[in-house]
Amino acid sequence: MSKHDEILEYIHALPEGAKISVRQVSANLGVSDGTSYRAIKFAEKEGLVKTIERVGTIRVARRESHGDGNLTFQQVNRVIQGTILAGRKGMNHEITRFIIGAMRTEALETYLEEGALLIVGNREDAQWRALGNRSGMLITGGFGPAAGIIERAESLGLPVISTSADTFSVASVIQRELYSRSLMTNVVTAADLVIKQEEYVYDLEIGDAREYMPADKVTVLVDGERYLGTIRSSDISWVDRNRYKEWIQPDIEVPPSSTLQRLRQVMSWHQLNIVPVVDNDNQFLGVVHRRDVFKEFEPRKLSTGMSSEEVIDREIRIDENKIRMKVMPFMTDEYGSITQSAFMRLMERLTGVVLQSYDIHSYHIDSLNLMNVKLVQLNQEIVLEGNIIDLGDQFLRLEVETSTDGGILSKAMLMIQHYSDHKK
Repeated sequence: MSKHDEILEYIHALPEGAKISVRQVSANLGVSDGTSYRAIKFAEKEGLVKTIERVGTIRVARRESHGDGNLTFQQVNRVIQGTILAGRKGMNHEITRFIIGAMRTEALETYLEEGALLIVGNREDAQWRALGNRSGMLITGGFGPAAGIIERAESLGLPVISTSADTFSVASVIQRELYSRSLMTNVVTAADLVIKQEEYVYDLEIGDAREYMPADKVTVLVDGERYLGTIRSSDISWVDRNRYKEWIQPDIEVPPSSTLQRLRQVMSWHQLNIVPVVDNDNQFLGVVHRRDVFKEFEPRKLSTGMSSEEVIDREIRIDENKIRMKVMPFMTDEYGSITQSAFMRLMERLTGVVLQSYDIHSYHIDSLNLMNVKLVQLNQEIVLEGNIIDLGDQFLRLEVETSTDGGILSKAMLMIQHYSDHKK
């Protein structure tokens, strides 16, 4: 076993939440600091450890993907509303590859494989070739296969689906379904960010309030692995197994499925550095840190390879508390008017520009009141101007006016929760 693999095996054996350092690994395993550093960085890429500012590197549990794997034949049949002709037993199997039979039959051999789905019309030779490679079939155009093909597919348990739609329409529907699933996979939730760190937890079963040193202004109460609630750390001396509920802070914990926006809302509302994550069985899973919740994540990509946010940010021109932009085609609906999602992206971008000038970086848009005077249309040069009209310790009001050529298009009032990065 190489030294690199030995270090990874050592990291795997560490309990979740355990701290790890280059010197620690080097001393325990007798390897050089350089070898330890490279192995720890590799483990971080693999999701085995995580480096947290002012805390260090700790062991974390590897996170599972939100996706449910590949599409199954049954799911494809549902979205295209087709008819099952054969192979019902194999409908729940996952599809390994989608193939459009638009090539010569001999060339199909390069792409056909077990578990694939061939989308094809009334080409009997291609259909037989698919069965020979144990691939399922989706026959478009309302055509039906020969009786021999149905019998052979049934004996092999290979799904054969028929639809009256054309190949292009079917492929477009499947592509939209795949795209929707990819977005679900890319959504960041509390389950992706949660870390188990004992310094934020007080266990009523074994804890001693006289020896406990709080790591934050709030402390998570547990009874073994069971979550009891979250209290102010200053109240810890009054708490025991029989008397703790009166100090519990309500509605602070979140489930693992909570999105970033929900986490930001909770943290801003309660002015928190950490939020406990609790599952449906009331088991404590760990905490999420504010620095992870409010940092920027990679945006979703368009088919061009760039995200819609990146395209918008590239075209925006910033002028103090104003942003200027020409409305682009991908930002509009079928009627040529700007979509709500695109307009909200501009509002969010302007909010970031204005709040940055006030040194506010951690915030959450709590509510928005919008009055449209005129529609924002394709190719219009628009200007969004934002002004803070009320600034409090936790909330602020931001007024946004959208105009073009001096004419007002809309006015909006945003209520924003904010969190000072200097608070402890």
